[in-house]
Amino acid sequence: MLNMIFAVILATCLQFILAQEDKTSMIVGYYGAKYSYDSCPALQMDLEDTKTVLNNMRNGVLEENCSADGEWNCTKIVVYSNGPAAVKQASRFGLFYLYGLTQDNQYPSFYRPADGQYLFYLLELGRWKYWHQYERWIIGPIHGVAHGGVMIVPYNALKRCPWQLKWFRSHSYYHDVRTTNLWNPKGNPWVSDDTIRVECYNKTKWPEYECGCDRINVTSTGRVVEYHPNRLGEYVKLEGKIKEGYLTPMYAKEDESSYLYSHDILGRVWMMGSTTSSWSLRINLLESENLPECPFYPRPDLKDYTDEEELVPMQKLGWEYLQSKRGEREVWLKDYTLTVQCIKDEK
Repeated sequence: MLNMIFAVILATCLQFILAQEDKTSMIVGYYGAKYSYDSCPALQMDLEDTKTVLNNMRNGVLEENCSADGEWNCTKIVVYSNGPAAVKQASRFGLFYLYGLTQDNQYPSFYRPADGQYLFYLLELGRWKYWHQYERWIIGPIHGVAHGGVMIVPYNALKRCPWQLKWFRSHSYYHDVRTTNLWNPKGNPWVSDDTIRVECYNKTKWPEYECGCDRINVTSTGRVVEYHPNRLGEYVKLEGKIKEGYLTPMYAKEDESSYLYSHDILGRVWMMGSTTSSWSLRINLLESENLPECPFYPRPDLKDYTDEEELVPMQKLGWEYLQSKRGEREVWLKDYTLTVQCIKDEK
C-alpha cells in the first residue's frame, strides 16, 4: 500500500508537468476531482491531501512494526561502515528513505535514490543436507531479491527494524572476490565486516555538510595521466544532493562526464568516476580523526603523506587509481602526484 501511494504522487506530478505543456489538459486528482492547469490551488490541495495520507501510512507502518522495541519513528536511516566494506561496496551506503514493506508486510524497507539501492529484510528456505532458512537484511538494487553487495545476519530476526538490531551479536558481510574453501570449491565471495551499522537518521549528529569550495581542480603528473586522463580537470559543486541520499558535497565536470563524490556519511571514502556507482580513483580516509572529511590533497596534516613516520610507499595516504582489472580482481596503485585543490575565486 505504501508503495502504491508513492506511485500515486508520482503519477499526479507527471500529469501536472504534462498539463503545463498543454493548458487545455485535465488532471485527475487522487480523490477523482478533475481540474485544469489553471486551477493551481486545487492541485496544491490535492497534493497536500495525498501527502497527509502518505504520512499517516508511514507512521502507521513504523509504529505497528517498531514501537515495541524503542524508537520507531524513523522515516530516514543512515547506513555506514568503519571497515573495508566502505571501500569495496561504497555505493551501498549513505542516507536511505522509507520505501515500503517486505516479508508479509512485517518489515519496513528503505531506498536510496542516488544509486537505486534498497535495504530490506528477506527470509528464504534453502536445502543442503537438510532444510534450513536464511534470515538477513540485504542492500541491493532489486527490492525483495537476494542480489546485493551487503548483507546483515541479525542475532534476533524478530527485531523488525534494522536500527534496533543487537549489533554485538549480529554479523555483517560485503561481496568481494571469490575465495575457495573446503565447503565451497567455487568460492565464497562474502567477507566479514562487523563494523557495518544502520542507525535512525539524526540531522544534528549527521548534518549535510560543505567543504567550503564551489570549484575544484584535479591534476596529476603521474600514471593517472596515462590510465585515467578523463578524471583530470575542473569540477563544480552540484546542489540538492541530500534528497538523493548524500550528506557530503558532490562535484562534477560541467559536461557531467566525471564525478567527484563520497557515499560515506562522513566523507571518509572519496571517489572519482564516470558515474556515481563506478570509480577509477579513490582515497581512503577511514582512519582520519578530522571528521567530516573533504577530498583535498595534498593534506594540511603533512605527516599523512610524507616520510616522517618511515612508512613504506603503499602505506602512505594518497589517491589510488585502478591500474588493471581481470574478472573480479582489481589492482589499485597510488599516485602521490595527484592533487585535488580548491579553486579560489579572485576578487
